[in-house]
Amino acid sequence: MAGRKQVSRSKAVKALDKAFSEWVRLSGASRLGLQQCYTCNIMKHYKEMDAGHFQSRAKYSTRWDPMNVKPQCKRCNMTNGGQQYEFGLRLDAQYGSGTAQNLLIKSNQIVKIPTREIIELTHQYRQKVKELQNAI
Repeated sequence: MAGRKQVSRSKAVKALDKAFSEWVRLSGASRLGLQQCYTCNIMKHYKEMDAGHFQSRAKYSTRWDPMNVKPQCKRCNMTNGGQQYEFGLRLDAQYGSGTAQNLLIKSNQIVKIPTREIIELTHQYRQKVKELQNAI
């Protein structure tokens, strides 16, 4: 592959984290860009929100799972440790009983996502972000 620079895995992961985070925070935002915190319901501009993880982002099996990651205000996500209990209750209410437990089980599965798949997911989420931004 002459002329093509290989992207490091760490840079690919960082790029996907950024694109996925923006998509999570933009999804469901109002036309004014307002987003509701998943755990406390406060409304803030999506740029002021975090992409909060129910199960730690250190666990690659659920790191980019849309069920595992929801918009959270910085108070819930950082100051209050992610509000994991409330997060789990809301997941079960939204997706059905046992969802939080299933995500916990899934998060403990070891997965190795190929770098090329991470790069492809990044392109997909960047495109989704553009579409959402155009709707605001």
